[in-house]
Amino acid sequence: MASKHRPEDGLKELLQFIDSAKLDDGSLSLSDPKTKSMYKKFYALLVFDHILQEKLTIEDQKTYAREAISDLSHGFFLTCIGLYKPARTSARSGIENLARLFLLYRGVDATKITSVYELFDSLNEIVSGEQLKRVGSLRSLYKELCKTVHSTSAEYMNLEVPFNTMLRFDEDKFSLNREVVYNACKIAGDIMFIEFDSFIQVAHHSQRDLLSDGVSKTVRREARVGRETE
Repeated sequence: MASKHRPEDGLKELLQFIDSAKLDDGSLSLSDPKTKSMYKKFYALLVFDHILQEKLTIEDQKTYAREAISDLSHGFFLTCIGLYKPARTSARSGIENLARLFLLYRGVDATKITSVYELFDSLNEIVSGEQLKRVGSLRSLYKELCKTVHSTSAEYMNLEVPFNTMLRFDEDKFSLNREVVYNACKIAGDIMFIEFDSFIQVAHHSQRDLLSDGVSKTVRREARVGRETE
């Protein structure tokens, strides 16, 4: 017998659910050093967003810079509220847009490249040293996140139906996503710190200090050596 369920009733129930939904603060309720570290790396990208929107002069570069950081911001926020699979897909999109940004900044028209693998191949041709290693790490993380998008096994699936099972804190899933967001933000921040060093040097001292504090001594030394050899 055909179902008598009416869409208007279902949508009404959905509206009631949305009106009554509460976010689970389990991810932020404890003073966890790893969560603080994730936030620190994420916040540095917000500072970069402010600097890049001010200093970049080519519209495509500004657009991809904003979109990349927006995607990673979604990855961070969705992780914190329990939407783990959407968070990972957002982080994946952020990595792709970062690759396009770095190519555009180096003078390569990334808007005409349709394959993500070609994006990374092109990046490999124009970077060297530690930056090349970082691009490799970014590519590896992208490949891992592709498993989520394509649901290659139950490990990468959401498995949350119906709606009232969403937005619940899951410590194991949160820990996995926290590592993904931390790594994505860290690699992105390290690459930006080197790539956009000239912008950092003329930024407000508070922004410069915050960004410097967000990377390792090795990365700071690399940026300094780069300035001295120019």
